[in-house]
Amino acid sequence: MDYGIYGLIIGIIVVVLGGMLGSMLIRRNFYQKIDDLDMRKQSVLSASIPVELQKFKQWPMEGETKEKFDRWHQSWDELVSVHAGQIDEALYRAEEDLDKYRFMKVKADLNATEQLIEELETMVHAMLDEMDEFTTYHTSLMDIVKQDEKELYQFRKTLNSQNHAFGPTYALVEQEIAAAEAKRSEMINLKQVGQVSEAFETGQALSNQVGHIRELIRIIPQFVRTVQVELKQQLQQLRAGHKEMQMDGYALEPLGLMEEIDQAEDRREELMARIERLEFDHFEEDMQQLSSDIDQLFEAFRTEVDARQYVKKEFATIQERELQSAEIMNHLQTEMSRLVSNYEINARVGEEFEQLERERTTLTANVLDIEQALVAQMLPFSMIKSKVQEAKRSLDQFSAMHERFIEDTNSLRKEELEVRHKLETWKKELSGHRRLLAKSAMPVVPNDLSNDLRQLQKGVQSLDEQFDKAPFNMTYIVGLSHDVEEMMDNFRDRVHALIRQVTYAEQLLQYANRFRRRDNEVHIALTLAENKFLHGEYGTAVEIGERVLGRFDENGANEIRQRVDKGLEQQELLKK
Repeated sequence: MDYGIYGLIIGIIVVVLGGMLGSMLIRRNFYQKIDDLDMRKQSVLSASIPVELQKFKQWPMEGETKEKFDRWHQSWDELVSVHAGQIDEALYRAEEDLDKYRFMKVKADLNATEQLIEELETMVHAMLDEMDEFTTYHTSLMDIVKQDEKELYQFRKTLNSQNHAFGPTYALVEQEIAAAEAKRSEMINLKQVGQVSEAFETGQALSNQVGHIRELIRIIPQFVRTVQVELKQQLQQLRAGHKEMQMDGYALEPLGLMEEIDQAEDRREELMARIERLEFDHFEEDMQQLSSDIDQLFEAFRTEVDARQYVKKEFATIQERELQSAEIMNHLQTEMSRLVSNYEINARVGEEFEQLERERTTLTANVLDIEQALVAQMLPFSMIKSKVQEAKRSLDQFSAMHERFIEDTNSLRKEELEVRHKLETWKKELSGHRRLLAKSAMPVVPNDLSNDLRQLQKGVQSLDEQFDKAPFNMTYIVGLSHDVEEMMDNFRDRVHALIRQVTYAEQLLQYANRFRRRDNEVHIALTLAENKFLHGEYGTAVEIGERVLGRFDENGANEIRQRVDKGLEQQELLKK
């Protein structure tokens, strides 16, 4: 029971103490906010508006300047005398209410005061921004007055000293300068009556106008000089050159150059009209395009002059070469007749001759066409130049085809001579082989070698008979000669190998006979070897002889073989 009372008393004490502590914290926060609001009020009151207003007193107090000054001054006086007092009174009242613990009322008063201070801060910032802008306008007007006065004076000086350079635009540029001067006077008058904003807008328009005049002063003399003088002179030169070249024999009408010159003159006059109207949008690009087109016209004239020189220089050579081609073609026709009578002409050679005839016909037509064009003087030299170049290409083609044809026809004669030479060589070689076989110590010529000799004789005879038939079929003759040559190479190798074998066998048996009496077995073997030799079995005879000789002299067979090879080599050298 006693503990319950004690607990209740302690709880009451804690609640009271908590309430006192909470109220102290709330009052502390409110006092801090009151101090903050007072500092913000002092910041508003310390704004530089009085200083800025003092600057404005140096300007003429008329019009917009006076209206803005009065409004700003009245707003500031009202802020200092009325609103500042309201804020002080509200903060004082809040402090009194805090002492009486009227927290809700204090909160409402401070919120209203804070809103008022925010409105005053916004108003002050707006006034400062407006003052700064107004001051900038005023300063800019002073710069514009000084700068534009100097530039407009320089514009008039340039216009008067170079009036010829402006051509028909002189009066228009002078009007632009006069309009700018009037705009400048308007701006000064507005400034003097205090209409600074309007004067500033007028000054901006004046600056743009001065910039426009500056650009006109820069570009018009250049454009007038280019269009009125340079391009005009160039077109006059083109007209005079066109007339002079026509009198000198140039056929220029098909090129339509005079029509292009007239069109260029129309474009030049249109450019001049745009200058007189001061219309310069894309003007420089159009002027450069016209200048480029005029350069192309000059290039067309130069092309004709160069083409004429080219035609005069090259066509004489072409005519000479064309006459030479006629002589070449007459010679080829005669040569072709002989070829047809002597050889079976293949399709390729015949096609080449027909191509030569067609190319010669085309060449003659081109040369005749050029001659007629030069006499008639109806075609430009640039077109005739193309025909001359085509004739040159045709001549070069004809020359290349002629060389190829001569090479192909010469190959026929070359093949004939080569085969005839080989044929004579093979005939002599066959006779030599027959004599060699007859003179050799060979008791019997092998049957297969005799058969090969007969086949080879038939091949040589068949090849020889081909030259009794006219015209020659060189394709067949060359093929047949290759077959005979292969047979001759094989037969030659076989004859040489057989002569070597027979000579070696003969000397081997002669040397081995010295051992015949050693025993009866050796006698029988050598007798058998001699019989084989006499019947043409030379390989068997060599085997028996080498086997017998190996029993008594191991190096004997090798020495005999080397002696035989050396002797045969010396015979070959003596033949050569």
